[in-house]
Amino acid sequence: MRYSWLVLLGLGCAGPLGALRVETPLELGPHRFTLRSEEKSAADAQRIQSALGKATAGLSRWGGLKEPVTVHLVSSHDDLEAAVQRRGYGWLRAWARYDDVIFQAPSTWTTKDEPVEQLVLHELTHCLLFQRSGTRETWLEKKIPLWFREGMAVSTAGQARLYPSLEDSALWLQRNAGVDAFRDGETLSADQSAEMYGLALHAFNFLERRYGKERIEELMAIMRGSADFETAFAKAIGVPVERFQKDFENFLRLRAFRGAGRGGHSRPELRQWLEKR
Repeated sequence: MRYSWLVLLGLGCAGPLGALRVETPLELGPHRFTLRSEEKSAADAQRIQSALGKATAGLSRWGGLKEPVTVHLVSSHDDLEAAVQRRGYGWLRAWARYDDVIFQAPSTWTTKDEPVEQLVLHELTHCLLFQRSGTRETWLEKKIPLWFREGMAVSTAGQARLYPSLEDSALWLQRNAGVDAFRDGETLSADQSAEMYGLALHAFNFLERRYGKERIEELMAIMRGSADFETAFAKAIGVPVERFQKDFENFLRLRAFRGAGRGGHSRPELRQWLEKR
């Protein structure tokens, strides 16, 4: 579910994916999918198919998918780890790339706290980001950091309750002052996934609230043109990533989120952290 950046080689018929012999083409709203599963996994496949159909509304927030996506449904966590060539990630539920996603069968993990629909939308948001920021040949070259891609996915999928609050994230940063969660989030997520994804969510929300959805869309468009993430960020947002990071960390450190209601902050001296520049 939450580890979708490392290059996955050999995503073909080898290993667990070779057993996925049932192929179901799907045209759901503006999006096209091919769902690959085993015959014994019909119930799980139906749950994934239903979730794919419900994902359209969430994906439309960012313009929708540009390319068809192949969805692979494996029957166990061991099969998922074998397919993505990663071991020891007990929290992993799925893995997304440019135009394919591997899901672990929902019947082996699903809980009321982590709906299948949210997981599917989360992973498809990754595909959307990669497709709108690059091509099949260039998307990996964009070097999109964990905080942006996972923050975008968690926000779009409405998964905030699965992760630490703003207060908890502020406390974590305070207790880990020597850690650069923006730069080292990829490494830290192996053992501290909840903390890293919570920070990613809050950083992405801070970005969208301050600069607006249109600039995030512009950021993706500039990347698709030719630029990498850092270059595109500076052009679209108007400040370097490092400056944004400092502003966000100050937002947490000063607890600028406290007392905020529909009308804004109750502490006027902190309003600057939410104002657009």
